[in-house]
Amino acid sequence: MTKELWRILLQSALETEEYEISCVECFNLLDQYADLILDGADPSEIMPTVRQHLKHCPTCTDEFETLMLMIQQAAKNQQSPVA
Repeated sequence: MTKELWRILLQSALETEEYEISCVECFNLLDQYADLILDGADPSEIMPTVRQHLKHCPTCTDEFETLMLMIQQAAKNQQSPVA
C-alpha cells in the first residue's frame, strides 16, 4: 500500500463517529438535507449524520449532487417564460 492510501484509511478511521447512518438512511434523508440548504439553514448542524456520511461516501455524494442539479434545473425551468 502507498503512503497516500494509508493516510486516507487512517483519516477515515479517525473520523468515524459513534453512530453512523447507512447509505439507505442517507438516501432517504437527502431531500430534507437539500431543503435545508435551499432554505439557507446549516444542514451540518441540523443533520450531522448525513453530513458525516456524505463526507465519506462517494456514491451518496453523487446522488446528492445529482439531486441538487435537478433542483437547480427545475428552478431555472420555472423562471423561463413559456413560448
